[in-house]
Amino acid sequence: MPKPGMPRADFVSALIFFVLGVFMIVSGTRMPGQEEVSYIELGGEPGRVPILLGGIIAFFSLVLLIRSVRADGHRLWVGRSVAGTDRVGLIRTLGAIIGCSVYAVGLVGASLGGWQVPYVWATGVFVFFFIVAFEWELAPRIAARRWAGTLEKRPGLARWLQSTFGFLPPSRAPYVWLLVTASIQAVLVAMIVTYVFEKEFFVTLP
Repeated sequence: MPKPGMPRADFVSALIFFVLGVFMIVSGTRMPGQEEVSYIELGGEPGRVPILLGGIIAFFSLVLLIRSVRADGHRLWVGRSVAGTDRVGLIRTLGAIIGCSVYAVGLVGASLGGWQVPYVWATGVFVFFFIVAFEWELAPRIAARRWAGTLEKRPGLARWLQSTFGFLPPSRAPYVWLLVTASIQAVLVAMIVTYVFEKEFFVTLP
């Protein structure tokens, strides 16, 4: 049985993905073809992929939109108040929107004191703060679950961690663990994404 809030979430998600799909289609039509660039071969126009993917995204978002409307998902605020978990969810959503906007518009390629922020640094910083911000409240619960799994599957590693980092106060250990794991994930994501775009797709990143 679907959760009561899912139709509303599907409605909002469908609108966002539909706009994204249309944007990809429009952007794809504006990419150069044989007429503008002579070395582009027939069938190798760069706009074909975003147009195809945008069309697929737009189509399925419309399907999701219709299903959510049939389930009254478009009635976002009827019979409900923004409180408790709803308020937390709304704050998290707004935070994600603001964070992504700052990353894409204000951080990538920005000039700080004459130093242009490279893509890999901007991505690493964004991923780190995103993980920390959204997992900070849940850090004790996440750390407890991960520690239980480590004790069960890798007891040797658990003993080493306990002997090495046993000086940390139990109340602060989950947050230190979060900072460490967030740092590792940020470095890996930034390096892998940068490598794939620059070395595999030959895209010049800012």
